[in-house]
Formats: sequence, structure tokens, C-alpha cells
Amino acid sequence: MAKAKRRAARPPAARRSVTASGSNVSAWQDDPGNGVLVTRPVPDLAKKPLAFSFPKPAPAADMYQPGTSQFRYWTAAEALRRGADYWATRASITQWQMGPTLKVILDEGEDLNAFYDRKALNFFHGPSPGGTVFSGESPDIVCHEMGHAVLDSFKPQLWNAASDEAAAFHEAFADISAIMSALQLPQLRSAILSDTGGHFYSNSRLSRLAEQLGDAIRAQQPDAVDSDSLRNAVNSFVYQDPNTLPQTAPASQLSSEAHNFSRVFSGAFYEALGGLLQVAASNPANPTEQELLAVGDDLARILVTSIKQAPVVANWFAQVAGGMVQAAASVNKDYPAVLKGVFVRRSLLSLQSATSVQLLQRSMTRIAGVVDVSAEPLAPVAIPSAHYGLDKPLVVDTASHARSFLATSAAIDASPITPANAVTAAQAFVDDLFNRGRVDYAGVGRPEARLEHGRRMRTHKLVKGVNATRLERTAFDCGICCR
Repeated sequence: MAKAKRRAARPPAARRSVTASGSNVSAWQDDPGNGVLVTRPVPDLAKKPLAFSFPKPAPAADMYQPGTSQFRYWTAAEALRRGADYWATRASITQWQMGPTLKVILDEGEDLNAFYDRKALNFFHGPSPGGTVFSGESPDIVCHEMGHAVLDSFKPQLWNAASDEAAAFHEAFADISAIMSALQLPQLRSAILSDTGGHFYSNSRLSRLAEQLGDAIRAQQPDAVDSDSLRNAVNSFVYQDPNTLPQTAPASQLSSEAHNFSRVFSGAFYEALGGLLQVAASNPANPTEQELLAVGDDLARILVTSIKQAPVVANWFAQVAGGMVQAAASVNKDYPAVLKGVFVRRSLLSLQSATSVQLLQRSMTRIAGVVDVSAEPLAPVAIPSAHYGLDKPLVVDTASHARSFLATSAAIDASPITPANAVTAAQAFVDDLFNRGRVDYAGVGRPEARLEHGRRMRTHKLVKGVNATRLERTAFDCGICCR
């Protein structure tokens, strides 16, 4: 990659003067591409239960100018503290997956990327049409990567699950994390409702995630991201069986690639948030920012409840959607109908599942009680691996939990889609990984049979055993890697 000029990309609105204050810091309200600054209290990075460890020495807390390293430090710190405090309460998290403190590396080198690897949140800098972009400067991006760590802390089985839907859901939850973290700012809630005329489910700077990084990536690969952002939660994508989709596709189309496919669920969540706001607001034509905050809290808790209770299965999207319908009933009697409408329109739930999922759950609860899969490991399965250049079977963790009820998504003709079995889903997932160059062979297998994919980041690695080779995840990343 060509060397980029070392100047920060920022809109004209970001160049106004700021006044120093030792008790507050200046930060971006959301993505730097929007250029809206906000004054926030100095964040406590050591606050438990979700503490952060930033590079030392830390700059003194102050109102720094955008474009400086000190500003980048505090805008990242403020966003992460705000997002972690939000999820710690909503998901009842006691610590990160790796322990009480999560390391943050604000600038690890030149790349249009960011990733979570169970060791740290890792951010980079890279060239864009407007100058140098720092992924760690965007609240959208830092709260997305933090979202991976949040989900990993209370649903760790998803980390290594060999499933296209589990991987895509991790990306969807991370985008949802960015959105919900942003909604904690009263000024932003008011601005979004004003900009959309009270019609929350509209294209806005809240629905558009990581506009600045999206511009930078689009300059290098025009069809790799959405036309106005990295990803937009206001979209018209409907569920399709990922086993029937191409492995890669332009952003305007759906593929089985995790970031691309994630937009089905994040789009449904955002649409559901708008729908629930309409039924909960005293005046649906003019909802207040306080009502938006309350409804967002409701939906976040409904989502977390479903994730915690849902068994990890091949059609994970439908399982979570069905669980959300069930969980919503105890929050607001009007919520289940709205969620069912959204999930049916998005084909995340078949009509049969949407209309029967609550009854099925009540029946199973009476018969056998609630199935607790929170600590249940996934079943490892050995799959054929000669076509990957390996001379031993490949062991993967399959989406193999027992179900308490069957939820199905819908096909194009509205008929229910029979879920793939765990081994079939795993084989398709692993095929995709090797085809996309996402696997680090780590010296395993026949050198002449390996595939070379240049500088693409590897999200999985092979671990050599005595009788078999194991596939292990090493990271969730932004998906565009130039190293």
C-alpha cells in the first residue's frame, strides 16, 4: 500500500476552536465522518466490571483539537467507557472473556482495519481521499469491536462455532453495539428524531456505520462496502439460506461472508427498534428522546435474554429471533406482534414459526422446563480435509446444541427452510474460510497444496494434533485488511 500523508481526515465542522477543561474531554458524537463534537466527562478506564487498559503514558484529560493523538485517545476512551457501561448493565456481565481488563491498542500500524482477538481491541490507520483515517478514532468502530468482546463475554460458545450464521451474528451484534452505544447520548437521540421527522426507521447518521472508514475502503475497492457507509442498518435484505449464497458478492448483494450476511439481522433489529418506538410512544408521530432511550433498553434486554437462552444451532438467526418474540411478551404486551411482523417480512422467521413460537415455548416449559445451554460446550466433529491440503482429519466445533423448540426461517416462496444439520453447516463454513484465504496453515499440511491469498488477515489457524488437526478462531476483524 502506498504511504499516506500523515494528516487526519475531518470535515470543516471539526476545525473550530475548543476550550480547555480539566474535568471534561472533547470527543466525536459518532463517526468522524459526520464531524459532530460533544463534551463529555472524563471516562474512568479502570472502572469495573469491564475495565480497559490503554497505552501509556496517557495524555492529560483535556479538550484537545481533532486530528491530534491526544484527541484520538480520549474520544476512543469515552466511547468505549460509555458502551461498556451500557452492556455491563443490560447483559449482567461480570468481566471480559479473558479477565477483568481488556487491552486497547489504538494504532497498531497501517491498515484499513480493526479487530478483536480475545487479547485486545486492535486499531490501525490508513489512507483515504481526505487524508489519514484512524479506525480507533471512530466511536462506531471502537464500539463495534467492543461489541465482539461483549458478546464473547456472555456467549463464548459462538467464538469457535463452525457456522456461517454464528459468525455473521457476531458482526450483527457488533454493529448493534455501535448503534446502542451511540443512543446513550441524549443530544444524538434528539438529533436523529429531528432529522428523521420522528420516523426513526429512516436512513440517518445513526443507521450509517463508520462512514469515514467506508469512504477510505470504497476508494480502493468501490463495491466492497455500502454506498454511504461501511454498512447501513436501514436496508432491504431478507434472509436466505447462507449455504445457497455466493461466498463473496458486491455490497449491493447478499453473500455468506459474515459482514455482508450480518446486515440481515442488524437491519431487522433496527427496523424493530423503530416499530417498537411507534407502539410505545405516547405520540407515535412525535416520539421523545426519552422514549427512544427506554425502548432501546427494552429491545437490548430482549436481545440479550434470547442470546443467553438460545441453543447454538445451524439456523442461529431464526433461533434468536424466536427467542426474542418469547422474551418480548414479558416486557410489553404489544412488542411480540411487532417483532413477529419484522421477522416475517425479513424471512428470519417463517409464518409458521412466528405464529406458533410462543405456544411451543410454553408447551416445552410445562413438559421439560427451560433448557439451559449457557455452559454447554459445542460438539467437536472431524470432517474430511484432504481437499484443504491436510493429511489428517480436521476437527471443528459444530453448532450442535439441543433445541427447546424448532424455529425456522422462510424461503423465497415463504415455505419454512429445514435447518441444515450441524456437520453440513460446519463443512460449508470451513469451505468458505479456505476459499477466502482466512486460514493460517501454521506449518500444517502439504506446502504444495496451500492456497496463497496475499495479505488477507487470517481469522483462523490450524493446530496440529497427534491424530487430527484442529481449526481454531483467532480473531473477528472488520473484513477489509491490506496488510
